[in-house]
Amino acid sequence: MKRFSTIMLWLMLSQQSMAESTGSDNFSTACATVEFMAKMVAVNILIPADHDSVAELNNMQNALQELNRRVCQSVILTQDTRYESRYSSGVRISKDLYNAAWYFPNGQLFMAQAGRDTNIFYPNGRIMSYHWTHGGEAVFWPNGQVATFRLRYTNETWYYPAGQIITYEAGIRGGRWFYPFPRLDGRIGQEVISSNWGYDDEDFNFLNFDSRGNPYITRERIRRKLALSDSDLLDVAGVLLLITRLYQAEDSARQFVPADSNITGPAW
Repeated sequence: MKRFSTIMLWLMLSQQSMAESTGSDNFSTACATVEFMAKMVAVNILIPADHDSVAELNNMQNALQELNRRVCQSVILTQDTRYESRYSSGVRISKDLYNAAWYFPNGQLFMAQAGRDTNIFYPNGRIMSYHWTHGGEAVFWPNGQVATFRLRYTNETWYYPAGQIITYEAGIRGGRWFYPFPRLDGRIGQEVISSNWGYDDEDFNFLNFDSRGNPYITRERIRRKLALSDSDLLDVAGVLLLITRLYQAEDSARQFVPADSNITGPAW
């Protein structure tokens, strides 16, 4: 009888441990979602569409940074922080970070439950995805413009916040990537970043700005640090941040480049 009781106790503890592990995986997936959304907002700030409000985008970025700082950067997730996580304003983030809805500082719903097939919302209330945990679903920019019709699929087209083409071949080394404005030589079509993006020693068009803010392009060579894998190239928002900011500004964009790419292999 004593042995039976010991076995039952072991099974109960094992089941509890498995449940906690599953909840932890859901939590990690939610934080990977925060990272991906932060990339999308950062790109939209850098390359706004004509109808974007940069102030609104900055507010969204601040909300994501606070969510990241309060929850995802925690080394230890205690009972208090899991069940009573709050922003500095006192607004509750979630009743249970593993199994309940998450909210932004303004009270807007972020997701109904971590790790579940659910709608994902930006801090401004717009949809980022209707089926986040499914591959092959559409993803939208904060302004509502479609970013891609099939996330995490190779050979898929991605679009800038104003609708121009980023690439026809996401996730494919050697694909063509484009800047969002017409060719600087006056010809028709978007300016090509690279016709063979992702390979070591590939030439690419490096975007610069003069003292009056006018863009100009120099022809540069991709260093080994910029040689990207097919998996890296699925993280289109991260690659765009790398292209536009990594060697031009000392700012938080560095933490979102594909070298840190949680989003290229999230737990879904």
